[in-house]
Amino acid sequence: MKTFSISDAAGEAFRTGFGRPLATTAWGLVLLAPVLIVLGAAVPMFGELSAAGTFAAGADPKTLEAELGSIWRFQVWSQLANLVQLLSVLLVTTAVGRAVLSGRRRGDPAMFLRVGADELHVAVVGLAVGVGAILVLVVAAMLAVGVGFALWQVAEPWRTLSYIGMGAVVGFGILLLWGRLALMAPASLRYRTFGFEQGWKLGRGQTWRLFGLLLLMVLIAFGMAVALIALVVLVAMVFGLGAGALAVDNPEAWEAWFEGLGEQPGWLIAAGLILLLPMAWLQGFSQVLMTAPYARVVEVLAREPAPAEPISADTGLEPL
Repeated sequence: MKTFSISDAAGEAFRTGFGRPLATTAWGLVLLAPVLIVLGAAVPMFGELSAAGTFAAGADPKTLEAELGSIWRFQVWSQLANLVQLLSVLLVTTAVGRAVLSGRRRGDPAMFLRVGADELHVAVVGLAVGVGAILVLVVAAMLAVGVGFALWQVAEPWRTLSYIGMGAVVGFGILLLWGRLALMAPASLRYRTFGFEQGWKLGRGQTWRLFGLLLLMVLIAFGMAVALIALVVLVAMVFGLGAGALAVDNPEAWEAWFEGLGEQPGWLIAAGLILLLPMAWLQGFSQVLMTAPYARVVEVLAREPAPAEPISADTGLEPL
């Protein structure tokens, strides 16, 4: 039976993220598009509210009523951003899977981003898995309520322990099931169809390995999050100490510099672009970390077996 290496599958995220930095950054920019839409809608709204004196002390409530139009526009743009977010996740997930399944082929003019039948297959599979997961949770909740009533007469602490045990069993079962379900989207890319059956069959006999891969991915994501938070805190402390010293030595100069930022949009745009690129790469890599390992599993398990070597005439043996 074919199998896969957990470390090799998890390492595919780093091979893809660091081996294709431009593509990873482009994927992150696509994922950040909804955030930019929300920010683009929020800045004018808060500007109009501030200009109308809505945030001033003792502001007239009628002022807020007069600005309801800008608030409603912001809500519309926010809902649009939610739809764009779903689309961006679909496009990037498919692009990451396509990049992994392409092997070591270098370069792609569109960074593996497409809009076509593959995206349709992945969207349908993702929607079906999501709806199925919701139905499973609803059924599990109904069963939990029924069992809860049945255990109501059980004395403590056994009743509480029974509830905890049921929750642990259900959660563990969902995690075991997730590994096989996660193969369906990359299987759709590999076989160019709705990969329900193909993904499920590829995961046959691999349940525990897929569970181990999921745990390793969670540990990697947790470690990276801790490292990133520590880095942000360190930079904030260094910058805060420097800014604090400057403010103590010459508070007027610090205040004048801060107030003058609004008159120097070029500096703000440059700072935003400098921060945008690493943020985009991190955003793209986060999606790569959740997608590339399963695409690698599909790539390995779906490989055709090598043909048997023909028997040499020198051996004097005839094939059976």
